[in-house]
Amino acid sequence: MKIKNFNLGLGGFLSKNPKLGNFLPQAVTLFAIIFIIGFFTFNAQTNMDTRGIDFGFGFLTQESSFDIQFSLIDYDGSYSYARAYLVGLLNTLLVSAIGIFFATVLGVIVGISRLSSNYLIAKLAEVYVEIFRNIPLLLQIFFWYFAALRALPLPKEAVSFFDVSFLTIKGFFIPKFVWTNFSVLFYSFVAAVVSIVFVYVYGKRKQESTGERIPIFFISAGLLIILPLIATLLGGVNLDFE
Repeated sequence: MKIKNFNLGLGGFLSKNPKLGNFLPQAVTLFAIIFIIGFFTFNAQTNMDTRGIDFGFGFLTQESSFDIQFSLIDYDGSYSYARAYLVGLLNTLLVSAIGIFFATVLGVIVGISRLSSNYLIAKLAEVYVEIFRNIPLLLQIFFWYFAALRALPLPKEAVSFFDVSFLTIKGFFIPKFVWTNFSVLFYSFVAAVVSIVFVYVYGKRKQESTGERIPIFFISAGLLIILPLIATLLGGVNLDFE
């Protein structure tokens, strides 16, 4: 009877204070989450101390002792875990950039195809969109991994392209590009881009003032080809493979 009166009293108190009634369950839930996280963290810390395992980020400065097949920067097993993490991050950004580029190109092509007056092209684009839109992304990943990539040959049976590039289940291997005086070529591209911007601005102003148009596209294409070509011939730029 006392318990019933207590429940009625608590319920009546919470009903008279709706803000507190909404806040109390959230506070209890938050406290329970903090308690669970703290419990498992303390338990993990105790077990790691018992086994002599360090807890923290000090391992990042230790030698990684493993290789990564592809890296945009210099890396081997003698570098630290932090360097390995940086290599992985840069590789992820590279793959993301490549994926965004090709996805954009594919999306534009399919989108334009759906608006085409050609019945066959428009229908093929529509079927493509409807099929891939209604298939879960996880199922597509499983298909490409197990049905497509798993069908590739093992390293001992690699598919050779003119004994220069090789395709295996582990990936597509190409020679490493070794540039000589690459900075000369890079700065020539920068100079070409700056020149193109200048030509574009000049052409727009001249068209607005006199109405005369200059061939901006052809001038820009010429600058983008001629300046790097001159830099390559005169600057000793060379590309080798290894």
